Amino acid sequence: MGCAMTLRSTYSDPSGLQYRLRAASALLGITDNTTKRYLEESNIQVRRANDDGTKSVAVRLFDPDTLFQIAQWRREKNLLKTPQNGPYVITVDIVKGGTGKTTTAAEITLHLQLAGLRVLAIDLDVQANLTQYMGYEADLTEKDLASYGLNLDAIVGQTFAHVVCPFLNRAPGESVGSLIKMPFGKNGPHLIAADANLGDIEFALSTAKGSREMALDKLLNLAKTGQLPGFDTSKYDVIVFDCPPNVSMTSTAALAAADIVVAPVRLDAFAVKGLSRVIEELKLLRETYKDAIHSELVILATHFAAQLSRIQRMNQALQQYEKQVAPVSISVSEEFPKSLERYIPMSLQKPLSQASNEYKLFTDHLIKRLIAIEEKRSQPDQKGAPS
Repeated sequence: MGCAMTLRSTYSDPSGLQYRLRAASALLGITDNTTKRYLEESNIQVRRANDDGTKSVAVRLFDPDTLFQIAQWRREKNLLKTPQNGPYVITVDIVKGGTGKTTTAAEITLHLQLAGLRVLAIDLDVQANLTQYMGYEADLTEKDLASYGLNLDAIVGQTFAHVVCPFLNRAPGESVGSLIKMPFGKNGPHLIAADANLGDIEFALSTAKGSREMALDKLLNLAKTGQLPGFDTSKYDVIVFDCPPNVSMTSTAALAAADIVVAPVRLDAFAVKGLSRVIEELKLLRETYKDAIHSELVILATHFAAQLSRIQRMNQALQQYEKQVAPVSISVSEEFPKSLERYIPMSLQKPLSQASNEYKLFTDHLIKRLIAIEEKRSQPDQKGAPS
């Protein structure tokens, strides 16, 4: 009898993702010697290239799960500075497609987890591109499983609509344990995926009574304190929302719930106009809800190429928002569309690339912002309103 085939839980196949020491250290943001020392101290096992009995050189080969284990071990040993009173909400939003919005959501989700934070990414876009980046095919059905060698976990069975709609309708919600996807195992970032049924949120929000824009903020405040039956987010440090690239009540509610709004701006005139729309929406929310809105804006320039005069002009146009512009830009790279096609975040495919390093630096900036927000709110005379 032959051995039974192991069924995958994601449409993508991450089994081929293996990293030598240099790439693993780059993803963790530490030196090679530090990585070696952490392995000795943690007793985390890393396989060698010759473990299969071949005559290969006995180099270490890390996989994503091992990297996430190391990151969580560093956290447990207090070797990392992380926010303590989460989960904080990072909403990635821009009213323009093709800006790198979903790429940014996927990359910061990945790098936050590699930095030792515990992250839940929530796909709010019916196009489900973040879901795809994280290894899932939204249109997959049970009848497709056998032909792709997949198990039931590979299907997007529930979306965030299964949490939001019962909450808005004041109906008891069902347990949503199966809602949480773990594309890289329990030690990696977690995901609430999207499919066509996610559109139910927009209808529910649009027809809700009361302060509709604050609905997600209220929901998450209950969830992080364990007061929302079936949906407890208290174990996470950060929730990352990926919004649809159009004006919607869903996006507005995600902006209102945010501690940080990341607006990826592709350096062309139309994307800068999309940024103006986000800024105006945040302004209106603050005028309406006052100190209940505590979203801080971070503008991330994407598709940067120093040699193109057009991009230089658009980069100069962003200087009117100088205080909000991140200290790092994301360079043009042909690897981004390829990563979506492969259903795996770019940094896990090209860990030594310039773009991966840029997203790592940007994520470090976000962590510093989150810690600063936490410190400011811990002061008795501070309400956490943005400066």
